[in-house]
Amino acid sequence: MFGYIETNLFCIAVLVVMLVALRTSLSRLTNQTILTHVFVMIILMLVMDIAKIAQNGVVFAGSEVTTCIMVSVFHVVNVMLYFQWLRFVGYNMQLRFWRDRRMMSLIALPGIFAIALVAGSIKFGWVWSVDENNVLSRGPYYLVYVACCGIYMVFACILAGYRIPLKRYFSDRVLYFSLAMFGLLPLLGLGMECTPESAPYSVYAMVISALFVFLEMQSRMISTDPLTKLNNRNQLNTFLDSKIGQYTENKKVYLFVLDLDKFKGINDTYGHAEGDSALNMVADVLKRVCGPLGCFISRFGGDEFNLVAFLANDAEADALRKTVKDDLARTSASLPYSLSVSIGYAASRGRSETVIDLFSRADEALYKEKLNR
Repeated sequence: MFGYIETNLFCIAVLVVMLVALRTSLSRLTNQTILTHVFVMIILMLVMDIAKIAQNGVVFAGSEVTTCIMVSVFHVVNVMLYFQWLRFVGYNMQLRFWRDRRMMSLIALPGIFAIALVAGSIKFGWVWSVDENNVLSRGPYYLVYVACCGIYMVFACILAGYRIPLKRYFSDRVLYFSLAMFGLLPLLGLGMECTPESAPYSVYAMVISALFVFLEMQSRMISTDPLTKLNNRNQLNTFLDSKIGQYTENKKVYLFVLDLDKFKGINDTYGHAEGDSALNMVADVLKRVCGPLGCFISRFGGDEFNLVAFLANDAEADALRKTVKDDLARTSASLPYSLSVSIGYAASRGRSETVIDLFSRADEALYKEKLNR
């Protein structure tokens, strides 16, 4: 039993460290808030599990009532945890369903049914029961309860998993993989819990998955532009430095510098919120057009973006530049203002030049294009 409790305590310690890191972060993003709720729920479940295991088979005044309360809290929080995770996946994938009350009400039905089974267990022993010796055992509808919880994990896996192989989501594959893994591992844990006298494997699996998601989020915060979710300037410099020498007759490293036209006028006329929306629209176009081609996409700062592409010649570079501009024109056609970009590019000359030199030539090409407009 002590090994079991020690495992739970270790999981709690890991979660507390991650929780403190989230709470002391300078940013207060919605996905961080939801993930904080997930961590708190897992900690509460582990604490309840330690208490009910320590009390199992121990008879004292009010022991049966105490056990019923702890077991009920454990199972109800478990359902809420899976539901909350689905919300987290929906938010990070920028899906609309998690903000739609009607849709969320429908999605909540399996959870409501599972909680009803837990409540009924107090009298009828549907999911769990406690005998006169205060020994806890599973009820006849335990597997039904597990299935209701599993629905949310399956849904989360499908939502995140189906995007992983799609080229249009190339730049976010690591994020979607981590989200899918959070659903997959607890699913395996739920299956293991169907064996007699098993530990809360799904909770342990959630701790491992939560650590994986937390590390991915921390990595993205360090290397990602907070507004557009593109790579930031530091990542661009690191990537270019590692790729600039990869020069062959068939492929060269091309650096593109993109600058929004008349961006200050958008901010001054329509407000900074609309300016942020315009930047996000450009970012979405770059992800959609350049992501499937394996381009490295970043926001350098302000209204400037960068692409690093591996192309054969300037003709391919001109074609990519035209595709980006045409797609942005179609996407922004309904806006009350004109949204366009100027694009300059330069091909690397290999290790004979530095990243600064490559930037200088790309900036010069951008300046020439602006003069010719």
